[in-house]
Amino acid sequence: MATGYCTTEDLRRALRKASLPGDVTQDTRIAADAIVSRTEWLEKTYDRHWYAPTGAAILDEASNVDIPTSTNTRDDEEDIPTHGGMVHGASENERYRYRQNSDALLESGPRYERRRKHYQDPKEEIRIAFGRPESLEPPVDDTVPAYTRITLARKDAKAVNSLSVVNAEGAFDDWVASNDYDGGVGNTHRGEDYWVRVNNGGVSELYLDVHAMDDDIPSFSDAVYVDFDYGHEGIPRTVRRAVANWAAADLVEEAVIEIPQNATVYNVETKADELERKAEELMEVYE
Repeated sequence: MATGYCTTEDLRRALRKASLPGDVTQDTRIAADAIVSRTEWLEKTYDRHWYAPTGAAILDEASNVDIPTSTNTRDDEEDIPTHGGMVHGASENERYRYRQNSDALLESGPRYERRRKHYQDPKEEIRIAFGRPESLEPPVDDTVPAYTRITLARKDAKAVNSLSVVNAEGAFDDWVASNDYDGGVGNTHRGEDYWVRVNNGGVSELYLDVHAMDDDIPSFSDAVYVDFDYGHEGIPRTVRRAVANWAAADLVEEAVIEIPQNATVYNVETKADELERKAEELMEVYE
């Protein structure tokens, strides 16, 4: 069976509350399909995953739907954040000789350009999110962490399984597997080479200490690969009710259930819209 965030009993309750037949006796598989079809959509829409811990009451109630019981895993390719715009030469080390002509840059040839790049420090182009803004300017004090921040594609990060960061050779070093780096999920790891902050809304942000990176990074694009576990322990009643309402709306639109002849003047479209709207209201707290 595929996984879903509510049970067929939740669906029956949603149908009964909407004054629709609540037994879904025609085919329990159809009811289960309506529930599980919303699983992937819900995760991608709200960037979240919920799971029930061992012994949760929802597991005893579930019969036709597999309730998730563990975190999900995601493997993403990320860029190292840089400044939105850089003044020409801003990442270059200062030199003691300057040209007096303000148009010298325009008049300089290829030889000057090669010499200029020799003094360039690519790491100074990295955007610092936490730490002193001048952390990468000489003289560099690498004893004080300077973090750049990457927002992960899913909320509620639980663990970082691997963290591959580009090195000077253009290859990747796994900071999790290596004994040369420290870090983890949670504020207790703040001050280490990497750490993940999870705020009250579940937003998870990966902080990388720029001082722990190689100096001559060849590229900032696709420079970080992170494999992490994510998920919220416990499936809130709000989520269960929302999924049940969405599933009920799908059943109404597909004419799987019949609207009673003695029901108040609701047509199929109106009833489905009402269920959809209720589900969206319930999920507003997770936006």
